[in-house]
Amino acid sequence: MPKTKKKQRKTEDFKKVKLKVGKKKAPPSNVTDTSFTSKSIVLSGQSITADKSAALTNSRNLTLKDVLGKMRHYSAPVRKDAVVGLADLVAMHGDVLQTELGPIIESSVRLIVDAEPAVRRSLLRFYGDVLRDIPARDLAPFASLMVVFTCSGMTHILEDIRTDAIKFLDLLVHVAPAAVAQHSSTIMRNFFSLLETKTATKTADAGRHSESVNTRTSLLTQGSRLAIMQSCYNYMTAHARSVLEPDDDLWFMYADRSVGNANAKTQALPSIDAYFYTDSPAPFSDLGLFGEASTAVDTAASLRAQSRESFERLFPFLQETWMESATIFGTNNIGADRSLELCALVLQILQTLWRTAYVDSVPASARDLIGFLRRCMVYFPFGRQYSGDAQVEETLLAMNIKVCELAALVNLGVAEDEDVYAESQGWAQRATRFVLQTIGAKPTKPPSAGKAEQEAPKRQVNQLLQASTPNSHLRPELFERLLLVLWRLARGSGHKDAELLIAGAVHFARSCAPVSASKTLCIRFLARAIETYWSRNPGSCLLDLAPLHALFAEWVLSLPKLMWQLRDRNQPASAAAAYALRLVCQRTRLLDDSAVATLQASLVPLFCVNVPSKGV
Repeated sequence: MPKTKKKQRKTEDFKKVKLKVGKKKAPPSNVTDTSFTSKSIVLSGQSITADKSAALTNSRNLTLKDVLGKMRHYSAPVRKDAVVGLADLVAMHGDVLQTELGPIIESSVRLIVDAEPAVRRSLLRFYGDVLRDIPARDLAPFASLMVVFTCSGMTHILEDIRTDAIKFLDLLVHVAPAAVAQHSSTIMRNFFSLLETKTATKTADAGRHSESVNTRTSLLTQGSRLAIMQSCYNYMTAHARSVLEPDDDLWFMYADRSVGNANAKTQALPSIDAYFYTDSPAPFSDLGLFGEASTAVDTAASLRAQSRESFERLFPFLQETWMESATIFGTNNIGADRSLELCALVLQILQTLWRTAYVDSVPASARDLIGFLRRCMVYFPFGRQYSGDAQVEETLLAMNIKVCELAALVNLGVAEDEDVYAESQGWAQRATRFVLQTIGAKPTKPPSAGKAEQEAPKRQVNQLLQASTPNSHLRPELFERLLLVLWRLARGSGHKDAELLIAGAVHFARSCAPVSASKTLCIRFLARAIETYWSRNPGSCLLDLAPLHALFAEWVLSLPKLMWQLRDRNQPASAAAAYALRLVCQRTRLLDDSAVATLQASLVPLFCVNVPSKGV
């Protein structure tokens, strides 16, 4: 088919361009382009040739500025080498932490959420070696920044970053507990997201609530669950340290005073040490110098409210963990896996919560906690027939003491509820038998019903107990908790059980090893019990100790002999015994005139000195 004229014009070699009005004239085909571009190369100063004689450098001749600059590098090996180089620099020049602590933390804290595990491990190792030697008051200004990145890591989408963030939080709680405790609302909210079995959401339609299963919790392994629970327990302990670790270890024996009690009529003034402790603000408002309201009650109420919220949100997870792990108590494989550690951690967390939330008693309204105690009593005492690893036996003893404490608190708080109170009495009696067995004071068999009334006046309280072997794993720390349980069980139990418990404490004070630290605490406990009942200034007393008058008097008269036996082997026990003797003679009505004369005569050997006749 022949081509048309239009197509032939398009294929012409020399096409004439027509000019149009308003259009720019095209340049000729042979025009020369005279435009040009230029580029420059700038070489930064080389660190090898720089003069660093006046700067502090590490073994690779890198200054602090060089090392901190590499922490933002895009390459993970370079960032890791920067952390290693910083550790080398600090090891060679320790004074750099005092002058450059701010830039070091601000540059390195970002690596907490680094995507490379090797970088995070290097930073954790560096912080573990360095932050432990820095005073808490120097770390306090940077605590907020470190908590921000740590919380960001706790909620990260990657599991390994969340796991490492838990380790960073444990380190911060260890090195600066007071500073980290101020961020309780943020940190506990992150723990809720990790441990809650269900998450509640509120919709805009008429305020409706909906719950969804937290899949992150259901996928936790035993190891990761144990690590998160341990970290949560460590933080809650640091946050509530003022309640859990009071200055007086026998605070529970006061009738009109309880730690953190907002309803107390009188509030003691803060310790003078609080005004010189730089890690916390000075509580001058408690003095009321200018008519301002005291903040002590508000702080205690806030802590109590936070503890109750934590209990409500964490209890489903803790109960689920307990029910999964407590099956080991029905077998002989206790301690074979991590189930025992999980059960022990559940009790530790719950004990922290009920001590801060309910203080002196658990009310009947705390149905969840009472239901948990009911499940614990199925296996109580835990490992009753276990004999093997000493550490496992000590863990079982600590768990049994915690359950006894919970039973005592429930027995004190549910007196108005007849149904629960009848059941709690049975729990308290089982706890009483365990406490007496632990301190080596086994109750004797009561006489027959026909002879009970005739022999009752003749029997002494110490005849109600027979000596047995105390638990060999009862360390002083566990004995301190056991005394709290003993006193609270005596308060809530019947008259006879209270006498047995206090008499058991006297028996343990006599049989305890003289050089043991438990000896000192037991002497102070009995002296405080004497003061509460036989004080010359009578006040409200929690127990009726009149039937134990002869037993206490006999124990007081034996203290001079104990001091003679101790000599200089246990000075705290000797000081406690001397204080008990002075307290009994000056402030109580326990001893009559003849007993005081006997006591004075028994003190004479303590003031005798044997002077050698030869070799002087």
